[in-house]
Amino acid sequence: MECSHNCSTCGTHCIIKCPVCGAKAIPVPGVTVYNLTDNKSIPTKKHYICTNPNCDIVYIEDGCNQLYTKSDVNVPIWFKSDFFNYMICYCRKIYLKEIIQAVFSIENPTKDNIIKFLGKEKIQKRCPLQNPIGRSCDDFFEDAIKYAIDLKNKQE
Repeated sequence: MECSHNCSTCGTHCIIKCPVCGAKAIPVPGVTVYNLTDNKSIPTKKHYICTNPNCDIVYIEDGCNQLYTKSDVNVPIWFKSDFFNYMICYCRKIYLKEIIQAVFSIENPTKDNIIKFLGKEKIQKRCPLQNPIGRSCDDFFEDAIKYAIDLKNKQE
């Protein structure tokens, strides 16, 4: 039986792997791939993102008919970039190093306060279109704040 990648119909858990490195790939909305690459054909197949930080492949079209490398994508992929150049919030173009700077500079480093400190509070969120994994940055942002607070506490 051919796999449709709809695990609810066959009862198994499909694991999609990158055809280049073999790492696990996670689903991303087709609109994300459409928006972040120059391929402007309407995505009709499922797409996945390779989770290996060292692999040049970013997006994989279901069936592996189309592969997109880092050079095919219009934004840096945070987990495939240099650590301090991680882009945490793609909609507002906020990098980890900016969050660290804000945590060291303001009294109450919440996400909203950091966004305001950086002067990016009026920028609209469009996560499925801007974030390479097609999801909100909220969890990443909170993790970045915790990381920055730990750095600050170690220096005090």
